[in-house]
Amino acid sequence: MQFSEQWLRSFVNPALTRQQLADVLTMAGLEVEALAAVAPAFTQVLVGQVLSLSKHPQADRLNVCQVDVGAAEPLQIVCGASNVHAGAKVPCAIVGAVLPQDFRIKAAKLRGVESS
Repeated sequence: MQFSEQWLRSFVNPALTRQQLADVLTMAGLEVEALAAVAPAFTQVLVGQVLSLSKHPQADRLNVCQVDVGAAEPLQIVCGASNVHAGAKVPCAIVGAVLPQDFRIKAAKLRGVESS
């Protein structure tokens, strides 16, 4: 059976590290076979709200979105998602973000339009 450490700690939260907790559970007869992260590590992914979008002037399947991520100015992001719409709250990897497999987000120009 798999369950999250966070779920277990919502019921009982001893002052033990993750490994110490696994050891105590194993000694109590509940064998802990592995400890695994739920998701790979990533940085600088924020919740953004799409303020507006318009069709990309040089691409049929791309949109140019203005996205509020809490910065001083909205970000302009070129997006290929078909389900994006104004008002949507979306995950937004900002410039400098590092995603799984060391994929780094950088500013780019897609068919002549700047994208953050």
